[in-house]
Amino acid sequence: MQARLTISRFAVLTGLSAKTLRYYDDIDLLRPDHVDLLSGYRLYSVAQLQRAVHIRRWRELGLPLDEIRTLLDQPMLAREVLARHEHRLIREIHQRQASLAHLRRLLKEDPMEYRVEHLAPRQILTIRTRLVPPHYEVIPEALRDLVAYQKARGYTNTAPSFFVHHNDDEGEGSLVEICVPVEGVVAPQGRVEVRTFEGGPAFVGRFVGPYDRTGAAYSVVVEEALRRGLRLTGVTAEFYVRSIPDTPNPEEYETDIAFFLDETNAESTSV
Repeated sequence: MQARLTISRFAVLTGLSAKTLRYYDDIDLLRPDHVDLLSGYRLYSVAQLQRAVHIRRWRELGLPLDEIRTLLDQPMLAREVLARHEHRLIREIHQRQASLAHLRRLLKEDPMEYRVEHLAPRQILTIRTRLVPPHYEVIPEALRDLVAYQKARGYTNTAPSFFVHHNDDEGEGSLVEICVPVEGVVAPQGRVEVRTFEGGPAFVGRFVGPYDRTGAAYSVVVEEALRRGLRLTGVTAEFYVRSIPDTPNPEEYETDIAFFLDETNAESTSV
């Protein structure tokens, strides 16, 4: 007759804690060989060591308990179960690598500078269009058309170009207005309109870095605005303070991300 091992001894030999062994008993994954009716003590057989060690090793590999149960009860499925877990680990590694790369970028970035200001009204050449993600190319395409029109007509550009993302739920996508500030007498043509950007109070965060990372910066600005107790309207604007004409290095681009504020609680200063 094989000797029985107490739960503490079995835990030492298998590398599984007594707490874990009790849990595996509760879920019927690794039941004790015997339970003393008087004391309630769990006793394990030496023959159970192999099953317990297999469970521990598979858990160390990150296998879920239901798949470990399959490996124990249906060993003919081992290749399928392990291959599925391999693919899962590869996906997790890629996700972790992406998170690590993002974290390293954050550690290198300077904290954004924030301000509350009243954006001044200005005359603009503008193209209004609908943004339907993931087709973000409509913004740079419209901006290229506006700049080409402004230069062809000889109009004087007075401030950085920008776009406004309006609150609008009519039709597919949302309404965006791409803008180039100009001065003097100007004329519309085709889809290029001449309008007045009304401005207004806004909470602004300046992001430094390439355009493909500005999306993540929006949530950072929102969090800071809410932390300060500001009420947002949901309308946003993105001002290209320092961009392609100013530097060839995308890491040096400067973009003001503005969230317009409810006028009833906005503290503003003139620009």
